[in-house]
Amino acid sequence: MIADSRQKKLEGAFIFGFITLLLCGVGDWLIGYEPESGEPLIYGMTTTAISTVPSWFYVLSFFFGILSGFGCLYFAPAIMEFLDIKGISKESKMYKLMRFGLKSAPMMFVSFHIACCIVLLLIQAALLAGLDISRAESVYLLPVAVSLVPFLIWCYLCDIPVTIAYMYFTLKGRLGINKAAFILCPMGLSIAAKIIAVIMVALGSKLSFLTACGESWGYAFMCLAFYFAVKKLHLTGGKK
Repeated sequence: MIADSRQKKLEGAFIFGFITLLLCGVGDWLIGYEPESGEPLIYGMTTTAISTVPSWFYVLSFFFGILSGFGCLYFAPAIMEFLDIKGISKESKMYKLMRFGLKSAPMMFVSFHIACCIVLLLIQAALLAGLDISRAESVYLLPVAVSLVPFLIWCYLCDIPVTIAYMYFTLKGRLGINKAAFILCPMGLSIAAKIIAVIMVALGSKLSFLTACGESWGYAFMCLAFYFAVKKLHLTGGKK
């Protein structure tokens, strides 16, 4: 049993998290969009076609990344509070795993989006300034690798523990939500999005960049799942 005010606070945190991480996924679309006919650059991470992408795409994505950080700052502690309400032991391995993954999720989202957007803006500026492809490749190859690889590692250090713990709690029925919702988590939707992207590419679709939102939307819909889990709690003015 939880107090009305406490339930509303948790619901608000999860809705805010859902909205901000949904927008973060839109930011992923803006980062991933590239016109056709470009030549591969930086391990194929991008192409020379980004020189024609409006710079405001990356700037807007930059702000969505910052906003997602605020969303994480609200929903991450709300998740741990909800686990406490559900009586899940703080000493359990899955509780600790969830807490570990969520501890740095806010900084991971903000910093990773900032890094990606700045890298793309710099490469775009170089191409617009007339730097030829081979020169751009040699100039940016090492800096991009050095800056993005640590962020990718950090990303998985957050995503994998959160995914494992969330799937465990959901499939065990500890959250009070439908077990089918186990896929609504960072790695769950990320893997699903990658499968869909492969299919879209095989079918010749030009919209495969829209699947870039998998991880961000994984967090977003996980927040939504927790929101409905909180809605199921009975309000009798009990715990505060």
